[in-house]
Amino acid sequence: MKTKFTCFIMLFIFISAINISNADVVQKGLVAYWSFDTGSFKGNTAVDIVGGNDGELNGKPKAVAGKIGQALEFDGTNSVDVAGTDKLNFNGADEMTAGAWFNAKSDDPVVGVVAGCCGSIVAQRDANGWAIRYDGRNAGQEIEFIACPGWQGDGGFGAPKVKPGDWHYVTAVIAKKNMYLYLDGELVKEGAFAGPMSSNGPETDIGKAGDGGFIGIIDEVVIYNRALDKNEVRQNYETKIFKAVNSMGKLATCWGDLKK
Repeated sequence: MKTKFTCFIMLFIFISAINISNADVVQKGLVAYWSFDTGSFKGNTAVDIVGGNDGELNGKPKAVAGKIGQALEFDGTNSVDVAGTDKLNFNGADEMTAGAWFNAKSDDPVVGVVAGCCGSIVAQRDANGWAIRYDGRNAGQEIEFIACPGWQGDGGFGAPKVKPGDWHYVTAVIAKKNMYLYLDGELVKEGAFAGPMSSNGPETDIGKAGDGGFIGIIDEVVIYNRALDKNEVRQNYETKIFKAVNSMGKLATCWGDLKK
């Protein structure tokens, strides 16, 4: 009886929050979302709470306080490895968006294959697709966005150096013939993109990829199968209720309990 009462309360809260969630979190085209919040893990698995692209924790990244709820702290050698589904395969696509909150531990938060390169935040680097990463080979440590074919953007398509210990929200967008990079909701870089995108598959890595790992905290990683516009990017940066989406899993559980 107590369980059912609790579920009734959760259902009421969830239904009440639906309009708020839809208004404040961009959900159209959202194909993957790793919140890293308490309750979004199953053993050694980080659950993608919208798209089924669950990732395995490799090297035990540490659960810590995040920008919103809980996050994962990476040391440059550990990662979340996502095998991925077709939802994350952007081969032949002409649009996509990826975003995440990050907090760098130092001015040089990279365990790289070569000096200064590269600290992957979220990437399909090993699949030869795209990457959001730190690249210290440029003038000042930059948050860089690169994408295939040809790793366009490599060596300078980045945001200015950020202060370690502070939270920042990065968003990377492919929009047909253009690519964009936003930091904290503001456009910091734009350029031409010779598409369509190319990729060897949906494999996605958070915290570390083949060209190196990030030292710091990562939170609220999202991927879309379309290009978010500048207003939507700003919307996601300003929202404080990303984790409202996380209620979906609990809702399904409660609905099952209520039907018993």
